[in-house]
Amino acid sequence: MKVLTVLARVDWWLSLVTIALCLVGLLFLRSTTQDDPRFQAQFGKQVLFVILSLGLGFFCILVNYLRVLRAAFLIWGLGVLSLALLPVFGSVINGSRRWYSLPGFSVQPSEFAKLTVVIGLAALLRFDRRNRAFGGLFMPLLVAMLPAGLVLLQPDLGSALVFGPVLLAMSYAAGVSGRTIAIALGVACLALVVAYFEGMHGYQKERISVWAQHWYWDATERDVREILRGAAYQPWQALIAMGSGGMAGFGLGEGPQNRYSFLPYRSEDYIFAVVGEETGWLGCALVLLLYLALVFGLLRLAMNIRERFGRLVCVGVAAWIGCQSLMHAAVCCWLVPSTGVPMPMVSYGGSSVLATVLGVALCLGIGARREPVLAGDGFR
Repeated sequence: MKVLTVLARVDWWLSLVTIALCLVGLLFLRSTTQDDPRFQAQFGKQVLFVILSLGLGFFCILVNYLRVLRAAFLIWGLGVLSLALLPVFGSVINGSRRWYSLPGFSVQPSEFAKLTVVIGLAALLRFDRRNRAFGGLFMPLLVAMLPAGLVLLQPDLGSALVFGPVLLAMSYAAGVSGRTIAIALGVACLALVVAYFEGMHGYQKERISVWAQHWYWDATERDVREILRGAAYQPWQALIAMGSGGMAGFGLGEGPQNRYSFLPYRSEDYIFAVVGEETGWLGCALVLLLYLALVFGLLRLAMNIRERFGRLVCVGVAAWIGCQSLMHAAVCCWLVPSTGVPMPMVSYGGSSVLATVLGVALCLGIGARREPVLAGDGFR
């Protein structure tokens, strides 16, 4: 298919939503770093990351996605290998070995692993699985859970949790029965309970414990005040930021929790709290509506694609972005324990921005090339 024909068939409204989210990220990253000399370099780096991501995303659209299908398991294998080599070559930052340090920047392979898992699952699940029992999920579980396990060992529980909803959404779209999905979900919940008692690190248990306790705290008690100065400090400050923003917020760069550095890691793990503090309920609603438009746009693409691999990739990317953005927002509102996952395309992080934009670009390229399918299953 000619380049001009492909570009003419691209869903440019979906492209504009993606660019808008990147610009929102730059706007609030500027706000979170302008008064803190420790993080001022982040804004310039993020501008370069966004430009690079959008440029590579444009070229990704031009590549026929069937090439990705042919190399799907190689791509998945490279993603697993990059995670497996972290204990040997990775750098320890804040107690976790999640990055490869390069001159001037670092690469976080767990962000790219989300995209490689979507591609690997789509290549595997494109074969009809509607008539298979729970055993039919063994290979998809292996494709998703092997990278998730390697991410969990870094340790990075938040990113590892993203793989589960992606697997379930893509399996359901591939035709796996709702009963089988429910069984798999029950097994996953049981595994999380076992992991809490047997496999989680002390700080992870503490985050869950503090979150469970905060629902019935009396802030006037001395013990509670001590916890708020310790283990609960960061989520508590995020909650203050979210609640103090009101309807329209304090204005860009004027939020007290942000401006006076009460909220640590606000450019990464808690940037949505800054959105709430400085633009209020209206700003939060607008950002979430942009994500809603992106997710539903991807699902609409999936509905219009008859070829199964392309359809499943769109479902997987939608589940990944939708799940991760909601998880980040829920953490900032302290509705769930702290997880440390970035808000896609808004939080600081070159690996996160690049992986997410490439995922959307792959879907846009798929939507622009709706390959004719003669097999009967392609019409369902």
